[in-house]
Amino acid sequence: MYFSPTSFIVPFLLSGKGFPVVPVVHDLIAFQSEPHDRKARLIERCTLGRTIRGASFVCTVSESTKRDLLQRFSSLSPDKVVPIFAGPVASDAIVSHPDGQTILSIGTLCPRKNQLRLIQAFAFLPPALRERSRLVLVGGRGWHDNDIVRLARETPGVEWKGYLAQQEWETLFARATIFAFPSLYEGFGMPILDAFYKGVPVLTSDRGSLREVAGGAACIVDPENVSSIAAGLTALLSSSVVRDSLRAKGKEQALQFSWSRSVDLFLEGLSTLPLRAPAHT
Repeated sequence: MYFSPTSFIVPFLLSGKGFPVVPVVHDLIAFQSEPHDRKARLIERCTLGRTIRGASFVCTVSESTKRDLLQRFSSLSPDKVVPIFAGPVASDAIVSHPDGQTILSIGTLCPRKNQLRLIQAFAFLPPALRERSRLVLVGGRGWHDNDIVRLARETPGVEWKGYLAQQEWETLFARATIFAFPSLYEGFGMPILDAFYKGVPVLTSDRGSLREVAGGAACIVDPENVSSIAAGLTALLSSSVVRDSLRAKGKEQALQFSWSRSVDLFLEGLSTLPLRAPAHT
């Protein structure tokens, strides 16, 4: 069997050749209207359909991605799609020392990650709250990001640090008071799970799988409404009680996701395949 966790190219080439293939579909960003990397969009649009038709079964990283996949490919049987979710980048908890002012946001600069509206929401905070806070963006340049970079440089209290090495990233996370991830669409939302493990209160959106992963352990906002994002930031920055509550809930929610659970779900899906006799030559 060929298990493909990151690409559809080899499963596409093996399709129809009688070789069992199991691909993982992380998201359907290539089929969304939001701007996306052109090369990735082209490859996924050309290969995904044939890949899933020829697959023994298909893994997704969330129930949300399963719904998106079945909606896009209506002939696909729901029984053939197995959500296996994901686990944390690192389950070792850091020692969190929130500085009471840092709003941290991590992600490649692009419209889908929604940094532009996050910056606008920060600028919309009450003056006294904005003056004692800072918004730190971490992530390399992506696509359609000129306005994001311009506004980050022009808005007082906003810092764009680009791509950081892991040690610097961990230090920032340890100091963060809020982790803001108001993305327009995610197949899973790994950064949310990472923030939960690190004990950092999360603000995220109600789109894609983000509400599914967050459960009731995050501040949920409308990612296309700047006022909604600003209200969420204000609520978190203004109340240590709210932050402490979300911090405790986040750590509990994080326990729902682990790589061992993903392996068990994958093996459960594998057990549904018919046994094949070894090929003779």
